[in-house]
Amino acid sequence: MEKVYILLDVGGTEIKCSISDEKGTIIHNVCSYESCANKGKEEVLDNFTLILKEWVQKVQEVPIAGIGFAFPGPFDYEHGISLMKGINKYDSIYGVSIEREMKKRLPALREVPFKFLHDVEAFALGVCSFGQAVDARRVFCLCIGTGVGSAFLENGIPLKEERQGVPKNGWIYCVPYKESIVDDYISVRGLETISKQVMGAFRSGKELAKLCRLGNQKAQIVWERFGEELKDSMTPFLDSFCPDTVVIGGQIAKSFDLFGEGFQKECEKRGIKLYIEPETSVKTMQGLFVSSMKEKEEC
Repeated sequence: MEKVYILLDVGGTEIKCSISDEKGTIIHNVCSYESCANKGKEEVLDNFTLILKEWVQKVQEVPIAGIGFAFPGPFDYEHGISLMKGINKYDSIYGVSIEREMKKRLPALREVPFKFLHDVEAFALGVCSFGQAVDARRVFCLCIGTGVGSAFLENGIPLKEERQGVPKNGWIYCVPYKESIVDDYISVRGLETISKQVMGAFRSGKELAKLCRLGNQKAQIVWERFGEELKDSMTPFLDSFCPDTVVIGGQIAKSFDLFGEGFQKECEKRGIKLYIEPETSVKTMQGLFVSSMKEKEEC
């Protein structure tokens, strides 16, 4: 009988979930849930439990081959333990084994293997196995949203050791940039900071995109400045890592046409293919599937 994988893309605001078949095809509409990330331990764990229970019921008698969780860091991915602390998301489950807690609450999953993976690494594996970077050799992936996530891959393998052009773990968010780090500039709060400077008030990316498309000149300036920050902070990685492909996902990437021209030109100068992936969570889930299958083959 065909088996399925239940796959969760866990964010600070939302959790997205769906299922894939044994080929990695997402076979159900992706559903979104409140993350409850800033709530107490039992509320967070109960939320995960309710989501998994709903999907176990959806698949009914179909065997479940695995459960996959894509999480932002810091996180102990080998043991499925969140190490997030002091950032107002998932602080309450610091040090908790999520797999153990889920199996305790859901007996039907006791024999089902769990897989935990960094969310952007999962996204990168998804775009390299099922997306526009499937034939690429060296890939630089970015996800721009609450923060900026990254992954560097060579021949489909994530690079995690620090080396020329690749920071430790492949994470650029903490790389020094201007007066602080990249994450403070290429993120929701970076965009909001520029909007405060230009417009006198913090504006969300959604608001700024709407205003810009309506012809608001100040909103256009905000996006232009954000695009300059993207270009200036990311171009050094183009030169040091020398990717043949760059893929950008995340919520803010949906407005790439408003700010990405400068970075796109830098990619074109270097002969780098640039793709914007609109279905970030789908590719993240497919990357979870890829990682789960590789682990299964190794066993």
